[in-house]
Amino acid sequence: MYTVLVVDDEAIVCQGIKEFLEMSNLSISQVWTASNGYEALDYLRMESIDLVLTDIQMDGMNGIELMESILAEKPDIPVVVISAHDQFEYAQKCIRLGARDYLIKPVQLPQLIQVVGTELSERHEKYRRLMEESLKLKFSMTGMLSLRSYILNEVITGSLENADDYLFIFEQIGLKLEGPYYLVLVIELSWERPGEERGTINSLRDRNLLKYATINIIEETLADWNAVAFYGQGNQIVTILQMHESDYAERRTENISKLNLIGKTLVTNIQGYLHIEAVVGISPIRLGLAVLPESYREAAKAVKWHALYENHNVFYAEDFSLKEASVSVNWQEKTEQWIESIKTRKKIEEIQGTIHRFISDISPIFEDNDTTAGIPLSIAYRVYTTLLEMKEIVGDRYKVLEPILFFQFPLSGIEIKNRLADFLTEAAELIHSSMADQDQAIIQQSITFIRRNYRNKGLKIQDIADHVHLSPNYLSYLFKQIVAETVWEFVTRLRLEEARQLLLNTHKKRYEIADEVGYESPEHFSRVFKRYYGESPNAVRE
Repeated sequence: MYTVLVVDDEAIVCQGIKEFLEMSNLSISQVWTASNGYEALDYLRMESIDLVLTDIQMDGMNGIELMESILAEKPDIPVVVISAHDQFEYAQKCIRLGARDYLIKPVQLPQLIQVVGTELSERHEKYRRLMEESLKLKFSMTGMLSLRSYILNEVITGSLENADDYLFIFEQIGLKLEGPYYLVLVIELSWERPGEERGTINSLRDRNLLKYATINIIEETLADWNAVAFYGQGNQIVTILQMHESDYAERRTENISKLNLIGKTLVTNIQGYLHIEAVVGISPIRLGLAVLPESYREAAKAVKWHALYENHNVFYAEDFSLKEASVSVNWQEKTEQWIESIKTRKKIEEIQGTIHRFISDISPIFEDNDTTAGIPLSIAYRVYTTLLEMKEIVGDRYKVLEPILFFQFPLSGIEIKNRLADFLTEAAELIHSSMADQDQAIIQQSITFIRRNYRNKGLKIQDIADHVHLSPNYLSYLFKQIVAETVWEFVTRLRLEEARQLLLNTHKKRYEIADEVGYESPEHFSRVFKRYYGESPNAVRE
């Protein structure tokens, strides 16, 4: 069964189409109506819509603007335009924005039934094909990434089983990654505009355009390198640089010296052309496709150092692998393993044991007084970075663990060893207590953000998900599990509860209250209010 949304500022037109579709033999379970684009977007965000029928000329947000929003937020929903305008340029623009058909008013009802039936049938077939393809190609649940970006994300996250898988799939999509040497750059974009243009870029359409433009800038900047740029997760753009064995052998030192310059050039070009900040993390150069997941993880971790060094935008992973790392102890990997072990919610007594074992495992770094300062401090900063990532949960308690202040150099070898043990103990206790209920903490962060922003008419689930660094799908799942209502049910409840209080305790007009709590249209506000409370705003006030 399907759900259809009819958008027209003429109530009689909406009602007529609604009744006609409901009486048809099409498998339609619900027909919603909206008087402008803003109302329509509310329905699109709150309901599962299979087809939109929209007029062009409407007050508030018109049909063209609505189609642009649908294209940015929900591009998979088909749109059919029903308009009194038969000019070619109107139809051309609508088709360019993805309209599946363009009907002229007064529309012939048999023609409308045929068009709606065709679109719903094609939508059903499209989903059937996607389901089949998802089983064959392991498509992501969101379906938001292109096949090329999806495959490359599978590669860098290690989801494909072996290099033979890579080569076969690359051949299918016409991509060549022949290396044999590779490095990975992670470019993280900021949606906070600096300077005179200060403000947050909230529009999903604007963000997607900026990501598209960033890829073009990367490709232009790295035109002399064999580079492949693609969309990563969230606000990331990932780039794989590859080089032939002869180039690597002959130009290794030169290449490494150029990496920092590449990063700075990318940051400068992105800021210069797009007026947004970017942070670049760069992995070491390594041999073989199989190391790409490790290289991606290192580049992504390097980006996080921006939280400690806000005046720097380029971070080369090997900068944090000090020369003391030549000690046989693989302290980087052991540090990451220790941090992950703390996050497994073990008893605090067990955590103390992990600290003693960790110190024992890395004990060779304390044997030479000339090399003890660098590695312990790097370990401390890796742990401190984890605390920074959790600062919404741990509060200001992390600040007392700022490594330079905590260690109070100069210290002797044994003093540094003891001080590192004290640092890890305090950090572990803080992480452990904060991780005791991480899911609830994430949802509490989401709720706090929603309470601050629910009156914003342009609020989107993507904004909330970005704030807590989750995908919209997973946030929706987690929110439903913990709060027992969907994100938009929660937003709607906050809006309507405030509206009810304003109706009972103020003399504000209905349209003023609708505007104040986040609704563009007082009519739409009244319909949502009545659906929620079972009585109209006027009845509540009376």
